[in-house]
Amino acid sequence: MQLLTTNNAKTVKGEKYGVLTGVLYLAPNTLAGRANLCPDSTPGCRAACLFTAGRGRMDATQQARLRKTRLLFDEPEAFHAILKADVHALQLKAKRRGLQVAVRLNGTSDLPWEESGIMQEFPNVQWYDYTKSFARMMKYLGGEMPENYHLTFSRDETNQVDAETVLHFGGSVAVVFDELPETYLGYPVVDGDLSDLRFRAPKSTVIGLSAKGEAKSCNSGFVVRVAEMDKPAMQLAVGG
Repeated sequence: MQLLTTNNAKTVKGEKYGVLTGVLYLAPNTLAGRANLCPDSTPGCRAACLFTAGRGRMDATQQARLRKTRLLFDEPEAFHAILKADVHALQLKAKRRGLQVAVRLNGTSDLPWEESGIMQEFPNVQWYDYTKSFARMMKYLGGEMPENYHLTFSRDETNQVDAETVLHFGGSVAVVFDELPETYLGYPVVDGDLSDLRFRAPKSTVIGLSAKGEAKSCNSGFVVRVAEMDKPAMQLAVGG
């Protein structure tokens, strides 16, 4: 079984920027019948989860992610042995092609991989993830994570204040839009669909992502509708 995927449509785009990326896709939330892999998820993000986008819609893809998740919880030693082998293989492939290595373990989950020790075992690998955990994000901004690990905070329909706090302290925040604005909450918006190289984003940057899969019809507030943005309220929030 191979755990890391390198042919994701967006991560492949990173190769033109000199980065070979491996992503681990697990079954989100409790879909695998094990622990909750997304403890800070909301109804909006569950409805719009990437588990339903692109190849994730395919039954074979979803079954593979379920198997990986069950292996993680049922046979953790075997899982981590395979993961380490995958990272080694990724490094060799990247070396042959003259590329940097990046690994994202929370492709469709939100687990505290910084506690696993694997990042310290591969100090030359750039590890990165998105998270909805405000506590983890603030630990990252406080310098309490491995030096080769980068976190981007994910805004949803319930954590607007947390997202603004993260931006204020220099973090990046991913926001799903129906169309990309130039700014959001007074901060510049960059097109996050051009690549997945979040660790190269400037400080206090909004990573604009287009709605995908079920998110296109989501009305929970998870997707920001640009035409409905309350500009006066946003300016007040920035100034206040």
